[in-house]
Amino acid sequence: MKRFTGGGALRPLIASIGVYALMGLVTPAAAAEAASTSVAADDGNTIEPIIVTARRRSESIQTTPLSVTAISPTQLQAAAAPDIRDLAGRAPSLVIDQVNAGPSAAAISIRGISFEDIEKSFDPAVGVLIDDVYIGTNTGQLTDAFDLQSVQVLRGPQGTLFGRNTIGGVNAVQRTRPTGELGGSFDILAGDYGRQEGHAVLNLPKVGDQLSTKLFYSSRKSDGYERNVTLKKDTPGNNIQRYGVSFLWTPTDNFDADLTLEHGRERSHTDQAPLSNKNDLICNLPAAAGGISLGPPLQSPAVECGRNTDGDLYTTYANKLGVANNDEDDATLQANWSLGAVRLASITAYRKNKEHVTQDFDASSINFFDTVRDQDYHQFSQELRATGNVTASLDYVAGLYYFDSKYSLAQATNYGLLFQSVGLPAQGHQLVDHESKSYAAFFDLNWRIADKWRATLGGRYTKDEKEIHNNFVGAFNVRADKSWSEFTPKASLDFQATDKILFYGSFSKGFRSGGFNGRGSTIYSSTTPYNPETVDAFELGAKTEWLDNRLILNVAAFSTDYKNKQEEVVQKTPPGSPNPQETIVANAATAKIQGVEFDLQAQPARNLSVRATLGLLDAKYDGFSQVDETYAQLKDDLSNLKLRRAPKATGGVGFDYKVPTANGDWTFTADYRYIAAHETAIAPAFGTGMWTGTGCATATAASATCAYIKPVNDQRGHAQASNTVDASLSWDHPLPTGSLRLSVFGRNITDDQGLSAALPVAGLFTFGTPRAPRTWGVQLGYRF
Repeated sequence: MKRFTGGGALRPLIASIGVYALMGLVTPAAAAEAASTSVAADDGNTIEPIIVTARRRSESIQTTPLSVTAISPTQLQAAAAPDIRDLAGRAPSLVIDQVNAGPSAAAISIRGISFEDIEKSFDPAVGVLIDDVYIGTNTGQLTDAFDLQSVQVLRGPQGTLFGRNTIGGVNAVQRTRPTGELGGSFDILAGDYGRQEGHAVLNLPKVGDQLSTKLFYSSRKSDGYERNVTLKKDTPGNNIQRYGVSFLWTPTDNFDADLTLEHGRERSHTDQAPLSNKNDLICNLPAAAGGISLGPPLQSPAVECGRNTDGDLYTTYANKLGVANNDEDDATLQANWSLGAVRLASITAYRKNKEHVTQDFDASSINFFDTVRDQDYHQFSQELRATGNVTASLDYVAGLYYFDSKYSLAQATNYGLLFQSVGLPAQGHQLVDHESKSYAAFFDLNWRIADKWRATLGGRYTKDEKEIHNNFVGAFNVRADKSWSEFTPKASLDFQATDKILFYGSFSKGFRSGGFNGRGSTIYSSTTPYNPETVDAFELGAKTEWLDNRLILNVAAFSTDYKNKQEEVVQKTPPGSPNPQETIVANAATAKIQGVEFDLQAQPARNLSVRATLGLLDAKYDGFSQVDETYAQLKDDLSNLKLRRAPKATGGVGFDYKVPTANGDWTFTADYRYIAAHETAIAPAFGTGMWTGTGCATATAASATCAYIKPVNDQRGHAQASNTVDASLSWDHPLPTGSLRLSVFGRNITDDQGLSAALPVAGLFTFGTPRAPRTWGVQLGYRF
């Protein structure tokens, strides 16, 4: 454990808290009024109504006929959550891991549907929306848990109302709007492993009764919990800052416009542990070449091979520190008009990223395979929505959507001496330019067809266009383009059996666009597109309230048919290629995913609230075919593999218990989150998923001389079950103006360690990253 270290970013925040606390001492009347209002508003006996916008309408979560979990921002604050990874376990069937190969990049899975590649030619399978703005790349999806108004997790395909078609679901984050009144919040946090955070929000008084302004600032720093023995350094580490301003203009009662301008800066470093073994080239020559290890500098030292995926993960050997730098500028303009029977909304957004990422992929102390990636990315989106009532029993949402993204990549790949000995240069260069455009029109009708019956019918027509220019310097220089279109319908029927019980059934179709492989290392893989994937999702659910609104239990059962499933395939390239391996996407599979989910909230006693979630999942490939590099004329059946990030069970249980005293409120919060063992890679284990015997290059599967060994997942990508316990004790002390909060917290207090993610790379090398160990800290905050 490391001692706390001072941080320049924290000192002005500490001073600000002190200044505002002193200011508050001179206004006791205002404090007394605020305290009485708070007491009157919450008697601690019932569950407060939860309003969500999962259907682009503000409505109770108990009357919303789809699977949505609303997570209180105070839960994330109590757990000292650094980012939205903490949503995993708080919503059923949700898994979120960090991806080292990109700044704040995420691998998010909902109901077994996931995608993790940070290549910007690919569309995320799960959408992350910040203030209604879809983020078009995995980079930046790990948004921090700061200044949040609401967090909603929508499960299942959202092919109608949410930006691009999101085939797996949506994590929708809404930040606070300017209030027009002087007020704000300041927080500082310090913990072990060098964790330091500072957050500030300041709302200014309204100017001219029309213009409200909010300033915000966030800083997050930490050192690592891994020890790199080669570099003699603790890794990984992050240094992330974000700041900006929001202007809310309300010239009339029926119009408002909210402009947010912000800048993000990340200067982080990454690391990964070697999981290579004797079946990987980095540790051992192939049997055809003698099956021996040459050792450094051609191959890894023996101590770095054959390691386990548990405790060994926390000792690393990379000889080059990974770098994840990003400079981001965002601008979002949200405008709302109320024109009597029709309400119009416009969301205009621009997002620009400039990234510099280096990664020692082989994770070894020798020079074997590492990359330097510089990327410039920007996206522009425009959404127009109209909502209103046609009759008293029929309302609608309809709109248009446009999305345009461009990126350029300059990648340098450094090859070690072993690769150079077979003809590769010391360094290869690849230049990529890519553009993606999407046009969509959508509608959603909500019709009360009888006293207790309601039908919803919606659809979205999408047209996507993509173009790529791939220049692998000295090898090939190619261009390609293609477009796709799809109509994705949705229909549901719900029945309000009683005032407290709603039943519903729904069908929805999800669509994820086709595209090109931005890191293709051959002419064929660079110019041959992969096609769209689709899902047909069926769901039955119930929303129920019991015991005078002291118990809420929501249940959903679902079945999903996955067609043309896009799978990331890391494979060797043919002899003579400018790169020994490539990551491509292929329409390789079909799958069947089904399960049942439970969401529970309870208020068993005054000032005691309890929450619980459970997701049970059964996910299987129906078919999964891949061309085997050794026997190119045979199709390998990989359908015996398990889907990635599809644990059979996810869930959690937690509670908040508040004890009011004369000197303030004490709140004890604890959460247990569980994610069952699951696969993080879809690569078959060595010696499986292949044909054996003589003459297999030309024989069929029925040949007597050929035998097929069914594949099993490479065990180095098997993540052990995760049992995470977080707890905090907070003291809220009222001041003459505002309140002071002091918290102590522990995260993963049982120190449950294990694998977070791993990737076997085409028989060349394998690397993995661990889960965070036990951490603790203190947090001081002031609200006024």
